[in-house]
Amino acid sequence: ILNQNVVYPPGKPEISNSIITLAAGGTIPWHRHDAPLYAYILSGNLTVHYENGVVNKYPAGTAFLEAIGTYHMGENTGKDPVRILVVNFGSDQVQNTVLRP
Repeated sequence: ILNQNVVYPPGKPEISNSIITLAAGGTIPWHRHDAPLYAYILSGNLTVHYENGVVNKYPAGTAFLEAIGTYHMGENTGKDPVRILVVNFGSDQVQNTVLRP
């Protein structure tokens, strides 16, 4: 996303997944990931704002590796729910998601 290298965190690997649903007009608060995260937009259109000013739009069917160590926030600016399949490639030594203080 931000021309970063994918670096696996130290520690014992822990892979997890979830489906996130974001209602129309909903937002995901500012946060960062300290381990690789794969996202696939199942439905809707997600807009992500990065702390460096980059804004990316991800329509349904888009797959990407999210930025590592960079705060960002997501929003659904459409009329339909956004559903995102998220796969975290974490470890026992890092949190998958860290909220911005």
